[in-house]
Amino acid sequence: MGLFPEKIEKLWEIWDLRTCILLSLFLQAFLVLFSSFRRRFKSSLLIVFVWAAYLLADWIAAVAIGLITQSQGSNCNSDAKGNEDLLAFWASFLLLHLGGPDSITSFALEDNEFWIRHLFGLLLQLWLPTILVFAVGTIKYAERTYALYLASLDRFGATVLPKPDPGPDYEESAALYSAAAAMAVMPRVDQSDDAELILELGQKVKSAEDIKLLQLAHLLFQAFKGLIVGFFLSNRDRKTSREIFMKIDHKCAFKLIEYEFSFMYQVLHTKAVVVHRRVGYILRFISLSSILGASIFFFLVGKKSFGTETEIALTFTLLVGAIVLDVISIIKLIFSEWTLLDAQIENQYEWRRKYITATILKKQRWSGKVFQYDMINYCLDQERQFSLILYKVAGYVRATAIVEQLRNMWFSSSKPVEDPLKKFIFEELKEKSNDAENLKEALEACSQRGDSALLKSSYTSYIKLKWSIGEFQYAESLLLWHLATDLICYKEEKEAKSDHKHQRENCKALSDYVFYLLVMHTTMMSPVLGNWHKAFQDTCAEAKRFFKKHKITNDEEAFDKMDDVKTKVRPAAVKGTKSKSVFFDACILARQLRNMEDKERWRTMELVWLEFVAYAAINCKANIHAQQPSRGGELLTFIWLLMYHLGLGTQFSEQEELAGTKMVAIK
Repeated sequence: MGLFPEKIEKLWEIWDLRTCILLSLFLQAFLVLFSSFRRRFKSSLLIVFVWAAYLLADWIAAVAIGLITQSQGSNCNSDAKGNEDLLAFWASFLLLHLGGPDSITSFALEDNEFWIRHLFGLLLQLWLPTILVFAVGTIKYAERTYALYLASLDRFGATVLPKPDPGPDYEESAALYSAAAAMAVMPRVDQSDDAELILELGQKVKSAEDIKLLQLAHLLFQAFKGLIVGFFLSNRDRKTSREIFMKIDHKCAFKLIEYEFSFMYQVLHTKAVVVHRRVGYILRFISLSSILGASIFFFLVGKKSFGTETEIALTFTLLVGAIVLDVISIIKLIFSEWTLLDAQIENQYEWRRKYITATILKKQRWSGKVFQYDMINYCLDQERQFSLILYKVAGYVRATAIVEQLRNMWFSSSKPVEDPLKKFIFEELKEKSNDAENLKEALEACSQRGDSALLKSSYTSYIKLKWSIGEFQYAESLLLWHLATDLICYKEEKEAKSDHKHQRENCKALSDYVFYLLVMHTTMMSPVLGNWHKAFQDTCAEAKRFFKKHKITNDEEAFDKMDDVKTKVRPAAVKGTKSKSVFFDACILARQLRNMEDKERWRTMELVWLEFVAYAAINCKANIHAQQPSRGGELLTFIWLLMYHLGLGTQFSEQEELAGTKMVAIK
């Protein structure tokens, strides 16, 4: 006896192939419509759905092809009786589905490394409408394979390198140099590259809605994409980019970086590089024409020998679905930023500038949000009765880590990155860049993790506060300042102070954002974590003991009680150094900060938090930053690229690129 009743098994034998084909079509439609949303929304649920659809799409299509193959080898299967041609027609549609939509070729960067697997799949996937659809499927699958190949790290790195150039002929150059020296004239080095074009476009940019900003972003992306694979940029690239960013405002700067990450996402995860070429446009025309031709032929030809009405209806569904998805892809192609890269676009028809260009420039390209979480609520959440029961049950099945992750996702929140915060980040980083004229000074600026910010306060304040940076590792200082910032912000809000509102909001946003990254995105912070886990668990343990001792159940009670603590002596002097908890150190720091003048306090706190975030951004691995555009984007990644554009980074070479130069004697 089978696992299921005989009627259900017979029903499944009839509908298994049809169900797989319809599901494959649905998954293709879902990916076409929603896969690009993951760069604009920071939603874990959306990412899970896209991930599931991405994996299932290939699997379902492969299963359906297997069912067709099985039906051809079985004499008793209903699909094998008189409808072999129709099954072959369906198989060609499944190959088309395996080619995938233009909007997603890979879910993660690692998927691009499997392009060779897709190449073998294309070679092994081997009647008028069947041939037409088969041709379209072959084109789509080849496009996907080529897009994965271009986005693989080895090939992506190769695209950054210039064409091989041995430089000027040595013997001729040496003779010219000797002649110039004999005539007591100076040789001129004549250089030609994209630097002049970048500078020219940068000078023409007028606003964040300017089309030239998009064209400039593409040139900068081409110049700076080597960062992803660990290449060093030339000092000339640094100077060119820095000159542009020192002249534009924060709105243009953030929009420019948003465009760059949009190009990065499309190059790494879509067919954009393959489709947005002359050959790509021709193949797209051939694909749609072939599908329309196959549909017309199938509509006109007699269908009595093709099977049942259900099978014919399913075939029409596949044809209509393929046409609709291709039309949607073409519309997306037209309304893509790649169509605006032509320098002559501004000379096109008025309607094109007014509607197509305006629509493209207004599109949102990242979530524009930062997630927020604070340690006080983190500890209080763990002590709630439901959480205690959940953790106890999870402990029996060794799933504590999973429950912890889900709980953090549930209790964390998000907020938009407001304009005052963007302006503050840009202006302060620009000031840092202004103080770092050469690469040595730029490297020093990148190594600052709060100490430089304290030096900008008064001498008295610096002497009082320097222990909070100098006596702790980076991650410990983050936790210490996070708790102190939360305590001060709570007291200010409780007292209903409206002064320095934007500065308070900036400090709170950056503080809670960094704590969220430490808890939820450890990979981004891993290069600077140090003994974070030890300090975090010890601080959590001390906070929970404190809350339990005073029967605290909410954050307001917690902050009030922390503010009442008499902290005349540093905890290390009382308890020793075995515990790495900074809970009561934070109370001391908060009191010292509150004793400062309001203006000086918030200015100091803002600068300290910016240095904390900038230090984390510049030390995070480049390939980790490259993954963020496909997950809604991260403010930390924006700051990373902004710092490089301002000449603040660790991947700049001191040597000038002199390849392709010519020496010309000038009298």
